[in-house]
Amino acid sequence: MSTYLKIISIGLLTVASMADGQVYPSTETAWVLTGNWQQPTAISELNTIKEVRRWEADHADVVFGSLQDVELNQKTIAMGYIYVHKLDCRPDEQQGWLHRHAYLNGHDPEKGYMHYKNDTQLTVPVQSQGLNYLLNGEPMLTLLIRNNNFSTARFPLTVNDKEQIIFHAAYPFENIVIDSNKHPELWVTRVNNDGDIDGLEKADVHWIQREGKWFGHINKRWLPTNAKFQGRELNTGNKALKAGYRSWVVALNWKSKAEVNGINIEPWLSIVKTSDKQAAATMLFPGWDPKNDPNNDGYVDDDEFLARANQAASARFKHQARVIPTGKMWAGSCWYRTNFNDDSFNQNHANWYKYDWKRQGLTGAYNDDMAKLFSTNQFNVQFGGQILEAPIRAGTSKAAGYYAAKMSDFLDLVKSTTGSQWLSANISELNLWEYPDWPKQLRGVVDVWLREHYLSPAIGLERLQSYWDSYALAALGDKSLIMTTTRGGKSQQTPLSKQAWEDDIYTGLALYYLFNIPNKTYYHSWNQTFIYGSNNTHADPKQLNKTIWYRTGEPKNWAYQPHKLLSVDIGKPTAMPNGFEVVKWLSKTGKVATDGTKLEDISLEPANWFWLYRTGWFDDVPKDGVIARQYTQGLVLYRGSKYRNHAEFYQVDSIRVPLSGLYQKVNYDGSLGEPTQYVEVNGYEGVILKKVEKGLR
Repeated sequence: MSTYLKIISIGLLTVASMADGQVYPSTETAWVLTGNWQQPTAISELNTIKEVRRWEADHADVVFGSLQDVELNQKTIAMGYIYVHKLDCRPDEQQGWLHRHAYLNGHDPEKGYMHYKNDTQLTVPVQSQGLNYLLNGEPMLTLLIRNNNFSTARFPLTVNDKEQIIFHAAYPFENIVIDSNKHPELWVTRVNNDGDIDGLEKADVHWIQREGKWFGHINKRWLPTNAKFQGRELNTGNKALKAGYRSWVVALNWKSKAEVNGINIEPWLSIVKTSDKQAAATMLFPGWDPKNDPNNDGYVDDDEFLARANQAASARFKHQARVIPTGKMWAGSCWYRTNFNDDSFNQNHANWYKYDWKRQGLTGAYNDDMAKLFSTNQFNVQFGGQILEAPIRAGTSKAAGYYAAKMSDFLDLVKSTTGSQWLSANISELNLWEYPDWPKQLRGVVDVWLREHYLSPAIGLERLQSYWDSYALAALGDKSLIMTTTRGGKSQQTPLSKQAWEDDIYTGLALYYLFNIPNKTYYHSWNQTFIYGSNNTHADPKQLNKTIWYRTGEPKNWAYQPHKLLSVDIGKPTAMPNGFEVVKWLSKTGKVATDGTKLEDISLEPANWFWLYRTGWFDDVPKDGVIARQYTQGLVLYRGSKYRNHAEFYQVDSIRVPLSGLYQKVNYDGSLGEPTQYVEVNGYEGVILKKVEKGLR
């Protein structure tokens, strides 16, 4: 039998002495996106950031993300964060590395992005602030050269005739906007064989003044360069430029003292607000068709534009046609869709992960937002939408399925390149067998599934009985992180109540134990939000909607993981006892008993759920019922109504449920109640019970 050490006097649980090496006796546990540690202010058990980090390292079996320490990562199974199907609009270190290695291998880095073939209009339901980078024509970096010293230009500033401004753009452009009392002279860069700046050439610029700003049309094309001149770095710490991103650089100088308030690229994108309050705003993306660029110089000049072979494609540069999702996005985000149809870029992209995981000490990684692909949740297309690199139209289920299959192929390449068997994906609560956008091959590539916000206190029986896919994933040999959330629970109703938070977390663990499969599932407990980290909790009576714990100052993972409750050994899941009715799984096409191993042609691990109580039957789901699961040394149960998030179900009378033997209720603090053959259960409540040993009866 597995053994574990008791809680030591200061309340810290030491790593358990387990045969299989796991921290807690009855399940493995995990963290999600640790980081941003703070010194605790509300507990005495942990006093410093170092102690918090060490506690986290000792109290989870795997990490989805990184402990941000190579040595700590190497001591556990750390799956770093990746997002293979997006490249940020504002270049980062990854893009710098990808672009550098593309150039080194003689490849065009632009092949890593997908592009619209024709002009395309999309709705924008909520404008992300991250789009401002493109909508405002912001540069990657602007430098001031003063007295032969380089510094980041901070506008407004005064420049004289001996000073110069270096403007780095992430993409080619033809129009620049100078907010100044006079226009400058403008120089473009020459590039040497190493891709560095070889010198400057004065450009012919046509200047027009409007509304106090100078608009300059640059009548010259030039190539991107590394941010390096005569061995000197021109990046002032910009990660993308430092990693090797080649930018389009211009140098600006004024013949006499000038006041400069800002420098931007004239944007080719804009958001159009509609007059109808019910209608969403829209964006028009220009399309790129290679036929419109007959001399293949990457620019559709005025003569070529007038003679376009494809009049429905109006992009002057290919980058202007990059595919950008405009559905509901993360706050502050702006993404390009990655192109998985170019073999050279795919290998380069996979090599990045091999390099990045090794330097971080990672075992593998997990890919976020697997459902944000090419369907209407990201692309509500008004017209256009044809993709240059693929025979698909954005905003369709066909496009999403096609893209998901290509992404699966790429993830397989990542595994073969890195040698990792710990590739994970965040699919939230979506069912791989019932979500139409995901191809079957994805199930053969991913090793671990992150079920974000999968279980909640008021989940209800109908939803619970449809969650058979976790057991199907286990039958494939895959692992799953099953996250419990307090969303919809008592703590959301009364955020400052200690009891409410403890009740929600307790019920969450009881729900998790219904899904626990030894060596195949990990437990993680969280609050109502999707914002993860290791920083401290906060509670504010004046902003209850932002309160994420009943008091301020506890490390989040310490607060949400019920480590004392987890330390109680209830054994492992086992067969259901005799004399009870089995619970049935419900799918879109059929149903099967939870002690079965097949749902039509889908293999399942047996769950062995059974009813301890039920009333008000309707199509195998009662109006009110208690689902239970037997463990070798315990019993777990959950009472729910048929439907989820019915706040009034919290107020129903408790019921007394007879048990299948003699048990002690496990309390939140890890203590045990009196031996009993009955248990009182409230609405939307979970209960964890410890089997009474024969000698204690």
